[in-house]
Amino acid sequence: MTINLTDDNQLKAVVTAIQPFERSKGWLDNLAAFLDEVRQADLDTRASQSFQQRLWENNPVSSVGMGTVDVSAALADPTFRRWLAEASLKPLPEGAEARLAWFQQLHDEIVKRLRSYGNRVARVKVFRVLAAFYPRYFSTITYGRMALECHRAWFGTARGKPGPVPRQLALMARLEQLLGPAEDSPRALAERMTLPWIVYEDHVQTVSTEVETETSTLQGKLELKPLPALQRRKGFTSIRGGMDTLFSALSFVVEGVSREELLDFLRAEFPDYRDSSLRTLLSIFKHEFYVIQEVDGLITQTARGELFLETEDPQELIPLFITRILGVDHVLCALKDGEKTTDELIRLLKQVNPGWTTNYAPGAMLKWLRDFDLLTPTDSNTHVLTDTGRYWAGQIHWTPEPLPRMVTPESEDKPSSAAALDINSLDLAALIGAVTDGTAFSKHQASQLHCGLWAHERRHFAILAGLSGSGKTLLAQRYGEALARQFGVSPEQHVFVQAVQPGWYDPSPLFGYINPLRPDNYVRSPLLDFLLAAANHPDQPFVVILDEMNLSHPEQYFAPVLSAMESGDRLRLHNEGDSFDGVPMTLAYPANVAFIGTVNMDETTQGISDKVLDRAFTLEFWDINLDDYPHWHRFSLAEDQLTQVRECLNGLLEALAQERLHFGWRTVEDVLSYLDKALRMPDSKLTESLDDVVYARILPKLRGTESNRLHRALDNTMKVLEQHDLTRSRAKVQSLKTDLTDTGMMRFWR
Repeated sequence: MTINLTDDNQLKAVVTAIQPFERSKGWLDNLAAFLDEVRQADLDTRASQSFQQRLWENNPVSSVGMGTVDVSAALADPTFRRWLAEASLKPLPEGAEARLAWFQQLHDEIVKRLRSYGNRVARVKVFRVLAAFYPRYFSTITYGRMALECHRAWFGTARGKPGPVPRQLALMARLEQLLGPAEDSPRALAERMTLPWIVYEDHVQTVSTEVETETSTLQGKLELKPLPALQRRKGFTSIRGGMDTLFSALSFVVEGVSREELLDFLRAEFPDYRDSSLRTLLSIFKHEFYVIQEVDGLITQTARGELFLETEDPQELIPLFITRILGVDHVLCALKDGEKTTDELIRLLKQVNPGWTTNYAPGAMLKWLRDFDLLTPTDSNTHVLTDTGRYWAGQIHWTPEPLPRMVTPESEDKPSSAAALDINSLDLAALIGAVTDGTAFSKHQASQLHCGLWAHERRHFAILAGLSGSGKTLLAQRYGEALARQFGVSPEQHVFVQAVQPGWYDPSPLFGYINPLRPDNYVRSPLLDFLLAAANHPDQPFVVILDEMNLSHPEQYFAPVLSAMESGDRLRLHNEGDSFDGVPMTLAYPANVAFIGTVNMDETTQGISDKVLDRAFTLEFWDINLDDYPHWHRFSLAEDQLTQVRECLNGLLEALAQERLHFGWRTVEDVLSYLDKALRMPDSKLTESLDDVVYARILPKLRGTESNRLHRALDNTMKVLEQHDLTRSRAKVQSLKTDLTDTGMMRFWR
């Protein structure tokens, strides 16, 4: 269940339930001792090099995160150390506004002085220092993007863009407003300043829509999280104006604009661009640099984009490049061993992606890496790593992988010498067991899916339809993973989840397209790379999951596959000759690929046409039997509480199922998870908590028009709610029933 952290009651419930010293005792003990050490330090101690070395480099407030900056030159200067020591001992002004201005001035002065020792600013370290000196006002979230995401979650996006220092003070002030002032002891201050980080880790990071490039743990320890080569973007797209164009577009969308407004802005910037080129440019901002996002028709900055504009520091984008752009990690690792000529780096990149047959794409990548201060040219026509580049090269903890060998077009009548997939060699009992063990899925459902997928020699296509939250996508994933393991291959490389988006009117989101800005470049999609890999390994199974496939019309974006799976014809990818930018013109339909689509039927989705249904094996997911749910005892509810909850949910299922208004396993899980948390709260009662979660998770789906069957469903629902004394939920259903009688229709939201 998603918690609304902008709501005072919900945020207070979250933070009061946290026990930081139980959560990470070692870190908090060290932090409390360190805060006490800083508090006791006099002016001479604070100005000493040993103290400042500890303050800047071995500070337990947080890890330095990714992109650490060397500040040794500043620490070696007694003038800098003395100034900072004196500043840290000055009394704080009274009043929130005066304190904010004082902290902002101190922050800016530290940054200004650090710039005299180097061209990069140790932003994370600066905030660790401020938090050590002023733990009542600064949290342990010293990494800029995470602080911004936490601030957005706590205050919403309508509060403007206050900047790094005001964000810190706002987070800590909100905690003081909810919990009262923290005691003036190092332990209490350590506990208070870690609360934002723990809330971020538990409730913000898990639902963030930002692209994930790092994994993080308590104390802000970060590690890059690379994508496999097949799932990476194939190089950078060259943008006229480079970084200036990025800044210009980000400045324009600060307050939020429509897609057409942004296109009009870009049209004014580039009057010679065609509309298709402008749309591609917008897509580059969104899907290559991840600096803008589109939500409910409004384009705004992502957290990364906001920080990039705010700091004019590219460090926030570099993890994206290293983990999501093919070839960047190869270049950085190659330069760790010494300087390389431009020709050597271009040859390396062509080996990484055999589809790059010209120097255009590798050359554009090297230019971007220079722009982002990762490498620099020398007078002898070689490239070397900058200090920034050396640091980031050191963060690459994996061996960079190239794309696998490309599939080349074959003659229509050329027989394949590769072995075909032998689906009959499976241990079916083990396969079905692997799919169903520990789940609510029945063996019959898993068997149906397997047989339906492979009954035809080529048309391996199933549609899982029915109740939202009934586990359709999970069943597809578990089946794909179990199938891969049966063949001894990696599930990560053989199961691909494609989230279908609204507004797909052609196959290009699935199979890529020729870039209108770079006519010699084919923009390859991750699914295309997946299918090419499948064609290279015809004896191995590959599973594609089209999640929520009817958010757009499948007969439009999926048309080439629907046609080829029926006729056996080759998939046509483009019309530019046998091979274009390493992509074959056609691809033999891969009979070792199974497609599984999941669909929900509601007002946000499209109907499924006969053209699609005629080619698919369809399974429906409407029947929910709570006896099949395997995780009742995962939560800390007592047996009598579980019995009451099960009886209530069973009753609601039976009452609502006749109108298909009932709920799936996701809702059951959310109900139990909510109760597990709610019943830990002081003075909590099962009936009240159950009433709250039924109201919030089950009733919002109630809607419909006048019918005797719907009236019966509402009557039976009210009986169940009355039986379990869920008064608030019963009153809501009564109001829905009144609406139905008076107007002939009803819905939860009105």
